[in-house]
Amino acid sequence: MRILDEDRNKALNNITLLLTKEEAMQILSDLDDLVNGDTKGDHYHINNNDFSKEITVALYDENKIDDFFSKRYEKLIKYDK
Repeated sequence: MRILDEDRNKALNNITLLLTKEEAMQILSDLDDLVNGDTKGDHYHINNNDFSKEITVALYDENKIDDFFSKRYEKLIKYDK
């Protein structure tokens, strides 16, 4: 698991997600699509109602980092920094 605070460009170790039922249902649906290959892409964005907050979920393989990931994400995946 890798967690990046994009606002501060900092790797995180612990976070708390406080979600509405609708947001939790969206994450469940998107994760199911990612895991089962029913996705149009390899990541999803889950937003609150006014789009002021966002969670991005993506799959990665430490041994095969593809072009989808930027250099910043590559560093996070490889070194957790």
